[in-house]
Amino acid sequence: MMPGPITAADGKNVLSVGAGIITSVWQPGSFVDVNDAKDAMRAVAQISRGIPMPMLSEMTDVEISAAARYEFAQTTGVLAIAVLGSSTVDRVIAAAMSRHTKYPHEFFTSRDDAMAWLHNFISGRGQSGGYADGMSALA
Repeated sequence: MMPGPITAADGKNVLSVGAGIITSVWQPGSFVDVNDAKDAMRAVAQISRGIPMPMLSEMTDVEISAAARYEFAQTTGVLAIAVLGSSTVDRVIAAAMSRHTKYPHEFFTSRDDAMAWLHNFISGRGQSGGYADGMSALA
């Protein structure tokens, strides 16, 4: 059994697990620095109990420092990340985050599409790095 919701980054981030997927919700309007990113990654390890899992990261209207983007990209605690946003700015920030990742990373504006993509990693179909629609949403 996974623990209940965990708050990280001085309350800017709330993480939970359901159906084998970590959900990370960042407070809109937040600025995420490297310390926030490190704290969020510690929370991921805690909530997943060290078992890499797919993650949905809701990051609408969130600003992320370059150092925080790099920190997020270095994590080994996730199998794949679907970033959920709503604007062109959110898409650009997600694209910048994907530059150094060692795991599949996609941007979505639809929660249903993001969850469908992440479910591929639970079943093992997405572990080769293939994308649900055959194309990267960030390309």
